[in-house]
Amino acid sequence: MCIYIGIEDLVANALIELVEKSEKREVLFKQLDEYGAKVIKYLNDKQEQAVLVLSKERTNEFLHDYSDYFELFANGMDEGIRLKAGISVSQLWKKFRGYLSVDVMLAFMDEMSISALGVSA
Repeated sequence: MCIYIGIEDLVANALIELVEKSEKREVLFKQLDEYGAKVIKYLNDKQEQAVLVLSKERTNEFLHDYSDYFELFANGMDEGIRLKAGISVSQLWKKFRGYLSVDVMLAFMDEMSISALGVSA
């Protein structure tokens, strides 16, 4: 069985880790790419088939569907996604981590995965 990880899970879990470890409420797309690659490597190393399902269309859909939680931002030439004011980590946990398998959750929380976000576990 293959595990498919979409933009919503990737962004929400990256922001959970960033807020919990550093109180940062935004993540750049280049950080998401690195984080996603490390999450997939973690799962593949555990003999789990996993792939990221990312595209410009899915990102636009995600930003529309979860506009109560997230917004696009630009920092010079860099773009990313920001957690909206008033949204807490506990809300993200309930919405985006409650249904994850243990293996996938551990991949998102792995020290090597988190290091791609520029923070330490």
